[in-house]
Amino acid sequence: MGISPAFSEEEHIHKYKSPQGEYDLIIYSGMGFMERDIINIRSSDAIVILGGGIGTLNEFTVAYDEGKVIGVLLGTGGISNHIPEILDMCDRELTPFLIFDGDPKKLVQKVKKAVTERKGSKSADERVTGPAELEFKKQG
Repeated sequence: MGISPAFSEEEHIHKYKSPQGEYDLIIYSGMGFMERDIINIRSSDAIVILGGGIGTLNEFTVAYDEGKVIGVLLGTGGISNHIPEILDMCDRELTPFLIFDGDPKKLVQKVKKAVTERKGSKSADERVTGPAELEFKKQG
């Protein structure tokens, strides 16, 4: 399933130059990239970032503030190589739900493990708690 920033299939293909054949279902949100990112992040248990530019930075900051498990694939350039510095510049902490690895398979394994461990860390309304509220056992 994909959530498109476009209003229609036409806009999805021509304005946003987005793929369509890889999906069983595409929801045309009409929200543009920024708002569409919020839907993607809030409907996910975790995200993995690699490389990236301003869009990836937006997705990262939404996921960070939402308290999502975030995997960062090291050595892929772009924003993913600068996450610690970005957090430092913003007076934010490297938290236990932020996972770094240079091996994609190991990273996905660590992210899956963290998601499983976090299933018990939900608030009364079923949202996973954010960074300020998070009680998460540290990774070894």
